[in-house]
Amino acid sequence: MNPFFPLTKPSSATASRAYRDNLEYLRDELRWLDACLSLQYMLLESEEDEMEDVFREHRKLIAEHREHIRSRVAASEAEGVFLALPWLARIFELTEPETLALMVLLAPELDRKYETGYEHLQADKGLRLATPDFVARLVSSSEDEWVQVLDVLRPDGLLARHFLRRDIPARQTAVIGRPIQLDPRMARFLSGDRELPEAMRAFVRLHRPGDGMPPLMGNEATQAKLRRWLARRVNQASGADGSLIISLHGKRGIGKRTHLAHLAEHLGEPMLFVDVARLMRDGHSFGTMLTDLYHEAMLQQAHLALCGFREALEEADMPSRIPDLLDEIAGMNHIVFLTSEHPCLAHDPNRRITIEIELADLSERERLEAWRLASREYSIDPAVDWEALSARFLFTPAQIVRALRTAEEFARWESEDDGRPVIGWSHLIRGCYRQLSHRLGGKAKRLTPKHALGELILPEPQKQKLIHACNHIRYKHHVYEKWGFYRKFSYGTGISMLFSGPPGTGKTMAAEIIARELDMEIYKVDTSQIISKYIGETEKNLQEIFAEASSSYAVLFFDEADAIFGKRSEVKDAHDRYANTEVAFLLQKMEEYGGISILATNYLQNIDEAFLRRINYIIRFPFPDEEQRERIWRSIFPAETPLEEGIDYPFLAQKLQLAGGSIKNIAITAAFLASGAGEPVGMKHILKAYQYELEKSNRSLDRKALAEYAAYLEEM
Repeated sequence: MNPFFPLTKPSSATASRAYRDNLEYLRDELRWLDACLSLQYMLLESEEDEMEDVFREHRKLIAEHREHIRSRVAASEAEGVFLALPWLARIFELTEPETLALMVLLAPELDRKYETGYEHLQADKGLRLATPDFVARLVSSSEDEWVQVLDVLRPDGLLARHFLRRDIPARQTAVIGRPIQLDPRMARFLSGDRELPEAMRAFVRLHRPGDGMPPLMGNEATQAKLRRWLARRVNQASGADGSLIISLHGKRGIGKRTHLAHLAEHLGEPMLFVDVARLMRDGHSFGTMLTDLYHEAMLQQAHLALCGFREALEEADMPSRIPDLLDEIAGMNHIVFLTSEHPCLAHDPNRRITIEIELADLSERERLEAWRLASREYSIDPAVDWEALSARFLFTPAQIVRALRTAEEFARWESEDDGRPVIGWSHLIRGCYRQLSHRLGGKAKRLTPKHALGELILPEPQKQKLIHACNHIRYKHHVYEKWGFYRKFSYGTGISMLFSGPPGTGKTMAAEIIARELDMEIYKVDTSQIISKYIGETEKNLQEIFAEASSSYAVLFFDEADAIFGKRSEVKDAHDRYANTEVAFLLQKMEEYGGISILATNYLQNIDEAFLRRINYIIRFPFPDEEQRERIWRSIFPAETPLEEGIDYPFLAQKLQLAGGSIKNIAITAAFLASGAGEPVGMKHILKAYQYELEKSNRSLDRKALAEYAAYLEEM
């Protein structure tokens, strides 16, 4: 009894058009296979003189089937119908016998009955999988074809490399008698399943033309150049030289994947994006998975993009494996893209990487355009100054997109309407700071600005310098970009300032006011804490501080700058020479920094004039005169503080010759004295607090100078 019968067609209610078309094609193939197996079954029962007739019938059957399939495939292609087996045959340039060999191996994956048939027809009973010899006998119409099929089915042959399972235990028998089986992914694809394997979906994304993608934000010229270069190279490449390894590197979020998606859209071809770090974190062996990824790229006819390639291998402490993996990639005869934050050529001494391309940081113009482009889908307050925002935050396209998304959430939280909220300046500023991940907190203290410019008691010329310094940042896009100053200066678009004056004259307060006026973060760096006696350590600390601050142009306020500055023009020993190097390095970083860096010193006279010439603004904070002290006293107490009638502000300004910092301390101490006594703040509390302030510096109070107010001290 012949055990072979046609494959049952699944219900059309559950099968897609593509699946049905592919299944109809497989039904034709299986009808041929059933007939071939029937002939093999007849051979078992034939007499020797009958076998030649069976062989002749087998050759005729193969020839007729090949002609039928050629016609079927041609008609399907004309109609735009996808057939998996002819598709793979075209991709891998398989001959007709090789294509039929795949069908023989696919049959048991479609119906388990073929396992029984294969076991029955092979000499090795109990072997339910096909062997190379059995496959070759089924699909060959001549001895030459039999040899050809055996050749592609050998362990290092084409079908074994790309279509067969690699984990079947070898048997102690001749190669042509060892069992072979289709790779599960290849079997699913041939059956009509074109979706990504479930095991890959966590770290692989297939981008097809027309899927939609974010717009390009910057580096448009690089994209155009890559398209032209790739078109020339693809036209030149063929055969064994068809492998191209293209490495893209640039800052995280600069848009490497977006650029590849746009390139794929331009080519009209899919792109298979692989998150290498996620792949390895999920426990997969990258070397083993590389073959599967290559096969998937071939099945989807997609370019392969290995994203985060260098960083993932370094994170796994496997940088030494990079050359070996590049060897494997180079042998794929495929276009493969590598993306990394840093160049990969350093790990490629044999230069298997065809070309390495840098996606540079966005220019001022590109960043401004990126903000405007990304904001189109939001409701934005028309008063938002995109130029100021772009100049302040050196964001990548990804950070810009996330900042807008976060800003909308802030606006939605504050809005009482159900509609889409309007994003204002304050929402954008908060959204931007949410994107920053610097670690300045380890070497500096973040300050929270609370003072406005009107609260600063300072001579008018010094105040105007502060306003000009703010405008330097506020309008730098206009001057450098629109007025062309970027072409004149390669760096130094920020400003450096030096505040000098006695303690308590408002240097820290002024730095906070600048940060508040510009909606910028401010970090106070205690210079004495970053100075090191070890050579090179001070420079390392400074380098880290400026590098971390660069993403947001935060205000860097170096307090106690006397610790690093000094009058060192006269070099007497190696220590002086090294100290000069530290100062020069700090000034260099300040010049390169795009934001605001402020040095504060109590002793301007100790700083060499050669150093001072490299600083943009030098603002002297003088000891306040009597008029300024009275203004400080009148503004020092908050409006909510209860005050006695008759506080003698002119007397306090005349007799208590103090800087603003000391006046602040006295006001706070007086408030606590009054609160403890259950009284409003009055002269007696202020004078007692003044006495405490003097005692800090081991000074005594001159009661005669207090005149009629000296009696208040007795009350306390």
